[in-house]
Amino acid sequence: MNRGKANEVLNKAKECGATGGTIFLGKGTMQSNKLLDILGLNEAQKEILMIATTEEMCSDLQDKLSEHFLFSKKNKGIAFSIPFVRWKLKTNEEEKREIRREFNPSHFCIMTIVDKGKSKDCIKAAKAAGARGGTIMHGHGAGVPTDYYFPLIIEPQKDIVMILTAKDNVAAIKDRIIADLELYKEGKGVIFALPVSKISGLIENKEVRA
Repeated sequence: MNRGKANEVLNKAKECGATGGTIFLGKGTMQSNKLLDILGLNEAQKEILMIATTEEMCSDLQDKLSEHFLFSKKNKGIAFSIPFVRWKLKTNEEEKREIRREFNPSHFCIMTIVDKGKSKDCIKAAKAAGARGGTIMHGHGAGVPTDYYFPLIIEPQKDIVMILTAKDNVAAIKDRIIADLELYKEGKGVIFALPVSKISGLIENKEVRA
């Protein structure tokens, strides 16, 4: 959602039964506009609120937040759910396949981690392949060799790009990002996609359920 709204959303979520959440700062990318690109104004400050909840509560919580904060209206925000399964060590492959068959997502969240400054190239590649835009967060890497002149731990700055898109677009967007940013080369970045079980407020003000 827009910067400054996350705490309000989190408080409402707690009223609905959530136990807490984590807020990240980020920036969204608007639809391409040459004038805004030249002025450097083609980005909007955003907050990302992550809430862990039970499967039983998830759908109802998203419905209540979407209704209260009008996510169905343009530029009010987007809410989506990603299912996580904690596999038991003794779970056999047949049981895993059965669980996967029950879930056929219509949308995915593509996550790309690249060196700082490469996020705009990532968004450009994604849009060329059909994406509408994305959200950028900043982080840092770890585990870099430290054989330098001084005993310093080097933690390179990273950009994390989050793109929500329909299932049919995932392969094309991933392939374009991999090709344009040369992610097939070691140390260039990482890309992966997570299934979305439910999403509200994306693109044409529609809500999608898997």
